Amino acid sequence: MNPQEKLALQTEKKLESVEEYKFEPIKGYPMLQWKGKRPFYSTQYYPAQLKESHGADTKAWMNKLFWGDNLQVMSHLLKTYRGQVDLIYIDPPFDSKADYKKKIQLKGKDIENDVTAFEEKQYTDIWTNDEYLQFMYERLVLMRELLSDTGSIYLHCDYRKVHHLRCIMDEIFGPENSRNEIVWCCGRIGAAHRNLPRAHDYLLRYSKSGFYIWNHPLVPYSDNLIKSLKKDEKGYYYTRGRMGRKMAEWEIEQGSGLKTYIDLDRGKQADDVWNDVGSYSLGKEKADYPTQKPEALLERVIKASSNPGDLVFDCFLGSGTTAAVAMKLGRRFIGADINLGAIQTTTKRLLKIAKEINEAPQPPKGGAKQTSFLSTPLGDCDGLGIEEEED
Repeated sequence: MNPQEKLALQTEKKLESVEEYKFEPIKGYPMLQWKGKRPFYSTQYYPAQLKESHGADTKAWMNKLFWGDNLQVMSHLLKTYRGQVDLIYIDPPFDSKADYKKKIQLKGKDIENDVTAFEEKQYTDIWTNDEYLQFMYERLVLMRELLSDTGSIYLHCDYRKVHHLRCIMDEIFGPENSRNEIVWCCGRIGAAHRNLPRAHDYLLRYSKSGFYIWNHPLVPYSDNLIKSLKKDEKGYYYTRGRMGRKMAEWEIEQGSGLKTYIDLDRGKQADDVWNDVGSYSLGKEKADYPTQKPEALLERVIKASSNPGDLVFDCFLGSGTTAAVAMKLGRRFIGADINLGAIQTTTKRLLKIAKEINEAPQPPKGGAKQTSFLSTPLGDCDGLGIEEEED
């Protein structure tokens, strides 16, 4: 028996809970190793502190925000939501070697808010390499257990850990379920020094299986292409050689193959470089949270990999962008964060959105119903947009 198997058995013997969850180890793939790597084959049920439960009960659903260590929160959620989550987006620590402190106003002066040691540690993005990798490994195992068979996960990171995290994701989800390494041109230009300035982050997109929800995100055609188009009685078209590739599968090829018609109103399929979904310059969206992401980024993610009524989960909630966009798009959501300030920021943000929804003009009688206060109606979903993996 090797040391890892012996350690796994010792770990399981210590679990004396009525609720135990076992995970099958994934074998046969290259695995990233680090000092002190511990197998994660099982967890036990933990009580979790439900901090917020908003809105009217809509078809037995209430959106939820949990305050606590997300490893324990997810162990708690397994009891009810194992295999039930349709989409996970996480923006975990980047290992940026930086302290993030919230600024407050006191008598007109900015001061640093030194919170308790508990919250201060979570707001500090300083790790040893091995500590960070074990932290992410254990949590990603639980996320895979929470995902539905048609679910997907997006992991937001940057250059510091993307290579390590991709290896871990391959180990847990399988390399065959890696869908995209998306480049988000975030506009955060790093100092050049003797290197090229860094101006992008990454989103690692994986599915639970080869049969997953996918609604092709569309983007407008470029101004340069539009200017080059010609028009006849059938519509707008461009010309290309016989061996040229079409820009999207819904383009209509006519005749000899030299003329291709496109639907300008529909747009073209987005690729894996996103430079049109906002940046770290948040403008009016800014919620006074240092790692906040733009709503347009989450809108593309949520629309692409979920449908109205689906369940979205974010266990590194931060400023609450995932929850805010999920609510606006008619998705159910569960959020969690160990930092109480993140829960408070998210709650404040959701209350503002709810107020806007409730004060919006109501449709004529018999028309579509307005979304309930901080609650998502399930409704019937036409066209599930589920795509099976191609050979």
